[in-house]
Amino acid sequence: MEKKGIRLFIIDDDKGVVDSIKNIIGDKYYIDGCISSKEGLKRLKEEKFDILILDYYIDELNAKDIIDAIRKYNNELYIILLTGYGREITGVESLENLKIQNYYEKNGNFPKLMIFIEGIIKSLEFFKNKQSTTFERLKKLRKIKDLTQDDIAKYLEVHRTTVTQYESGEIMPTTQNIIKLAKLYNVICDLMIFNFATSIW
Repeated sequence: MEKKGIRLFIIDDDKGVVDSIKNIIGDKYYIDGCISSKEGLKRLKEEKFDILILDYYIDELNAKDIIDAIRKYNNELYIILLTGYGREITGVESLENLKIQNYYEKNGNFPKLMIFIEGIIKSLEFFKNKQSTTFERLKKLRKIKDLTQDDIAKYLEVHRTTVTQYESGEIMPTTQNIIKLAKLYNVICDLMIFNFATSIW
C-alpha cells in the first residue's frame, strides 16, 4: 500500500511505545521515531515532518525543552504531547503554557490513541488539500482573465514576487487584497476569505 503524504515522528523514551505506534500507523503513513531527545531534534531539523508525537519526560531534555528548541525555527509542526503524568501535567496547562496543538494522556488504551491520532491526520490532510485547491484556484482565475502576475502586482500595488507567493501558498494576501482580487475575478468575497482563512489554519 502506498503511504500517504502526512509524515509523523515520535520522540518517547519507551521504545515499546515508539515501535507500537510505528507498527500500527506505519501501514498507511510514513512514520519514524527515536528514544533520544537530541537525536529527535536532529532529525526534525534535517527532515520535513507534519506531526510530532512527543513524550513529556525523555532524558536530560523534557518536552518543554524540545518544544522551545523546535519553535525557534519551525512554527508549523503539529505537536501532540503524549504523557503518563496527567495529574502533574494536565492537558489544559500544557495547551496554555506550551506551544503545542494537542494533548493525549497515556492510559494503555492503544486503539483509542490510534483513533485520536488518525483523526488529527485526517484533519491535517483536509486542510492541506484545501490549501492546495485554494491557491491553485487563485492562479486559474488569473489565467481565465488572461492576466499576468505583473498585471496583478500593478493592480494590487505589490511586487510581482508577492503575487507568486500568493499563488504558491507561501503567504496569504491581506484582507484588503483578498477583497480586491475577489472584485477583479468576479467571485464572492466571503467565500474567498473563508478559503484563505481555512487554508492557513
